[in-house]
Amino acid sequence: MLKAMLLSLFAFLGLVRGFDIASLPAPAGARAGAGAAEQQALRALVQDVGKGTVTIEGARLFQVGKDVPWVAVAKRIDNLARQRGATSVALPGADPGKNLAQAWRGRDGRGVLVAMLNSSTGGTVAYFAVRFKDG
Repeated sequence: MLKAMLLSLFAFLGLVRGFDIASLPAPAGARAGAGAAEQQALRALVQDVGKGTVTIEGARLFQVGKDVPWVAVAKRIDNLARQRGATSVALPGADPGKNLAQAWRGRDGRGVLVAMLNSSTGGTVAYFAVRFKDG
């Protein structure tokens, strides 16, 4: 907890470059981890919406209940990303309402891409540390 708070403070002050996804808080009521099928599906979603513009450098995955909507997850990370000086990125393959994925880019070309898969029991949320390709 202290590490996450310090990293957030250092990032806010501009002393840390890029994102440390370990410092991002888990979605409300989430439990860490996901099955192999969910992991594979989330990585495929990133490739689909990223269309070759991002490279995954790390990931944190969470299982969430039905009471955690995508908009709450995305808004929370949006607020944190903007506090850290990141800007929202329009993903080339984004299809709002269909593909639940959103990305933010820091000044150093690294950022975070958040994605969610819904299921009948809730869903799986992933925080991906990504590097954006210039172009």
